[in-house]
Amino acid sequence: MPIYEFECNQCNTKFDEYFRSARERKKLFCPSCQSDHIHKIFSVFGMSVGGSVNDTASQGSSGGCGSCTATTCTGCR
Repeated sequence: MPIYEFECNQCNTKFDEYFRSARERKKLFCPSCQSDHIHKIFSVFGMSVGGSVNDTASQGSSGGCGSCTATTCTGCR
């Protein structure tokens, strides 16, 4: 079940919408102002290779937690 993130062009509210499949189409409205002037935004998601968040196998090449530059994930919490 894909989850997409959207942003309202009118009030800048960000919200998620669940779809049954990637092919499903539905008319969306902003949950705050009910505008239908919205756009899909780039979604960032987390994924673990295995083990805990502090597992070195799941850390990026920078030594941090994906996109951050911290050497441990304790700085991200």
